Amino acid sequence: MRTLLRQLHLILTLQCHKASELISESFERKLQRHERIALKFHQFSCWSCRQFEKQLRFMRTALQKLERDQREALASGEKLSAAVKDRLKQLRPPSLPGNPPVEER
Repeated sequence: MRTLLRQLHLILTLQCHKASELISESFERKLQRHERIALKFHQFSCWSCRQFEKQLRFMRTALQKLERDQREALASGEKLSAAVKDRLKQLRPPSLPGNPPVEER
């Protein structure tokens, strides 16, 4: 009974900060039924949280496409120009103790 009351309380009182946590978690795990209901109920009246979910979905899709494109480029044997390699070296953070520097190919 207490569990049911806690679930009902979440559904009726979900605020944006908790909704954003649930939105983020929904990309990593399947939300429990009461969490999904609470989130949908909240998003019904909250434009900001609907937009937040759309933005996260867009970023996730874009990053997955970028990763896929990079893998395909490496697999096809595309070579980077010297200028691009130099620029990447400038962007690379220095090696941390215990982590060897990245070797060039």
